[in-house]
Amino acid sequence: MPSASDLVYAELRRRLMSGAFLPGERLREEHIASELDVSRTPVRNAIERLVNDGLVTREERRGAVVLGWLDRDITEAFELRLLLEPYAARSAAIRASAEQIDELTSINASMLHAVQSQDEDHVAQVQHYNNRFHHALLAAAQSARVRTLVENLLDMPIIIGSFYFYSRDDMLSSVEQHNQIIAAIRARDADYAESAMRLHLAATHRLFRNQRKTAPKPG
Repeated sequence: MPSASDLVYAELRRRLMSGAFLPGERLREEHIASELDVSRTPVRNAIERLVNDGLVTREERRGAVVLGWLDRDITEAFELRLLLEPYAARSAAIRASAEQIDELTSINASMLHAVQSQDEDHVAQVQHYNNRFHHALLAAAQSARVRTLVENLLDMPIIIGSFYFYSRDDMLSSVEQHNQIIAAIRARDADYAESAMRLHLAATHRLFRNQRKTAPKPG
């Protein structure tokens, strides 16, 4: 069974990802503990994990404070990825070695296993393998410039946590979209690889956007 700290962490992360907390808002341990019907210790531990994730910071007089990830930051990140990662997929279809293609297949198989598992940390595993897949694809593109430009976007804390509000079907769809990208690369079909990646990122952005609060936000 997941620990109380794990459950609190997952719930707070989901809320942060969906925009339930405003940038600069304090996370009050006592209030969260009361709302989630737990002691303050698992809340404190969960908040420390969020600090390590780069989603929350600690200020001397205010305590834990939500960092300012605005919708425009997220939209810009996805728009830049939509410009660059389809090109990387195209390049991978032309340049990737057989070993690199096999690595993509292996990573995606591990992601599928994580989706289907009953492990208490399966969402974190899915997120881990998804991130590895996109980094491995950049390596397969064999373009140092593209890799440098995109890696920072992949590792944005607000992007890394997206699977915390994916349903199981959403996760399975993501795995299948990866399979389409791999198939295109293995077939050396650059046009297909580029299109498959563009569709994958567009679907990811749509899911992310739909989970964010629809109320107007500052900025």
